Amino acid sequence: MPRLVGQRSNTGANITVFVILVATLGALFEYFGVIDIVPGFGREGRYFQLKGQATNEQVIQQPNQ
Repeated sequence: MPRLVGQRSNTGANITVFVILVATLGALFEYFGVIDIVPGFGREGRYFQLKGQATNEQVIQQPNQ
């Protein structure tokens, strides 16, 4: 069994990989409409339509007040 005395840890590499994975998942969620942080980014239709959220068609049909 090898001894780990004097070996450096890979903490920095692990954190880097974790940050890249979180950023990738965030970008995918934003693109597919699961979250909406950046307006106008991603596909036109939402992947999950929220019940309390008006669609673009509903907003366009409303008269100006």
